[in-house]
Amino acid sequence: MEEFYTINQAAAVLKVHPLTIRRYISDRKLKAYRVGGNIRIALNDLRSFTQNFIPRHKSFKASTSLPEQESSSKNFSFSDPLLTLRGKGLSMSKMET
Repeated sequence: MEEFYTINQAAAVLKVHPLTIRRYISDRKLKAYRVGGNIRIALNDLRSFTQNFIPRHKSFKASTSLPEQESSSKNFSFSDPLLTLRGKGLSMSKMET
């Protein structure tokens, strides 16, 4: 009997998000079957997908001109208003001691 995986199990095997598996199925890159309202992926189909699949690397749009760093960058100190905000968690007064 052939072994079938759920979308979550296939995502765990491929180390991707379950929505990525659904996108592969909708793009017809990965073959899947609907069984009783659930989507199942055969083990052989998953193996052939991993052997033939070349992962797409994220491509970032490189800007033609990089912004120059300002020579007068602001140095923060403990008197900065941002650091005097109160809230839950560790306060700056505990860090100074």
